[in-house]
Amino acid sequence: MTNEQAIKDIHYATNLAKAGQQAPLVGGPIGLMWGVLLSVTLLSHWGIVTGKLGLETYYLGYLWVAFAVIGSFFSPFLGARMKKKTAISSTANQIEQAVWILFAIMLGCFWVGISLSMLIGVGTPALFDFVPVAGFGGQGLAYGVTARMSHNKWLYWPSAAAFIASIVCLTAFSQPHFYLIASVATILTVVLPSLKTIELEHVD
Repeated sequence: MTNEQAIKDIHYATNLAKAGQQAPLVGGPIGLMWGVLLSVTLLSHWGIVTGKLGLETYYLGYLWVAFAVIGSFFSPFLGARMKKKTAISSTANQIEQAVWILFAIMLGCFWVGISLSMLIGVGTPALFDFVPVAGFGGQGLAYGVTARMSHNKWLYWPSAAAFIASIVCLTAFSQPHFYLIASVATILTVVLPSLKTIELEHVD
């Protein structure tokens, strides 16, 4: 191999790496689905506990089971479409996928721990209010890591918004309007950033 050919190969590899680094994020659709579903569920939760919907509180269990079932049903379809996109192999998308998977596991651990504490008689349903608070904190971390490790610096804004949402939710902890605040915050920290991600993916 000549020096000229080696230099061309280096330039090619460099350009390829840069292209991968600038690849758009592709997780917008799945984030949008979960964001809309979660916002509607939180709003419905608020409607039940405040009596706005005229339903007994035991419907809360059915509500959250429906949330998990619907989300779990659509996620594989959206995930399969996401994996077909060439940008999925980029570093930014791999990082984003990893942090959000770990985020979901963290929330799952909260749900299991709280449920077990209730089963053994030491916990109360009020503990479930910690889940949205932890969720917003986890979102802030996930957005921040993705922004730090990629060219998507705009994600610092939803990261900051998610951290602020966790603070606001704590000030309303165990209050009837807690879930209304969480619903609005979900629109700001999940739905809108997901729409922005979809927009940038199409632009790029």
